Amino acid sequence: MPKIVDHEQRRGEIVLALWQVIHERGIDGVSFRAVAEAAGVSIGRVQHYFTSKDELVVFGCRAMVSAAEQDHGPDPSPREPALVRDALADFLCAPLPITEGLRVGSSVWATYLAKSVSHPGIAAVVVEAMQGRVEVTATLLAAARGTREAQGARGAQGARGAGQPAPEVEVAPETARVQSTALALVSLSEGLNTRVLAGALGAEEAGALIRDAVDRAVHTD
Repeated sequence: MPKIVDHEQRRGEIVLALWQVIHERGIDGVSFRAVAEAAGVSIGRVQHYFTSKDELVVFGCRAMVSAAEQDHGPDPSPREPALVRDALADFLCAPLPITEGLRVGSSVWATYLAKSVSHPGIAAVVVEAMQGRVEVTATLLAAARGTREAQGARGAQGARGAGQPAPEVEVAPETARVQSTALALVSLSEGLNTRVLAGALGAEEAGALIRDAVDRAVHTD
């Protein structure tokens, strides 16, 4: 009986090894040999799934975004505004490196961010992920504030494709305010995440700052 090979599982194992190498050596330290050693497989197996180091690194970046969306994405089912507010705060606090696994993940993502300055392929993935996070935040914030703003935020987001600039469409003032506030909340979350990762701030304090900002954003006039 022929052996059944789970190719997705094998790719996943290689990606986990890639992240380990990036965490320990940075992206410039990535090689087929280093990843194969970290994964405990042959170099040939890594090359079977990825034809170049660049392909592997960019695939790993996309996989990190997908994993974050799966692990930290909010429940899409409709809820009362107060519960949506809590979901928004949880969403913005989720990346804070409060465990060793999250610290490693944040470290790898920070390395990808730095590399995106000079690598167009990584930059495209990073920008799309950043825009997506702002859009999710805007949708949750609008829902926590009220139905009319929620509909406006969803309409504005639907007018653009992933990673594409918004077309010239008229945006209601309340929707524009939601989008601006969402960007500010995400920027706060990202900045505090960096401080916690560097050891300049405690995770509990960062979480409290985010939740306070969410409360003020939801209850603003």
